[in-house]
Amino acid sequence: MTNHEVWDKTIELNGVAIQSVVCMEECSELIKAISKRLRGELDIENNLAEEMADVTICLYQLARMYDVDDTDVHAWIDRKTERQRKRNALQDHQSGETTR
Repeated sequence: MTNHEVWDKTIELNGVAIQSVVCMEECSELIKAISKRLRGELDIENNLAEEMADVTICLYQLARMYDVDDTDVHAWIDRKTERQRKRNALQDHQSGETTR
């Protein structure tokens, strides 16, 4: 059984509502792992990577459960990346003005 088949079976067994809650919980656990890193706690057990993996799996499941197309997600990624590129350029420009 492939990874995707396992993830799909999990949705089938748990149902959309329960698996959606699981995804919310996994996002919360990732937030906690990031917070611990920011506080300087050691990540001996590689918890951050584990939580990132959990959220990555959940993103796949959310797309399947709510019929979100990959092309739509990638289009949003492109839009948001372009917006951030413009913000970065603006900040570079503004910081260049203050250092002169």
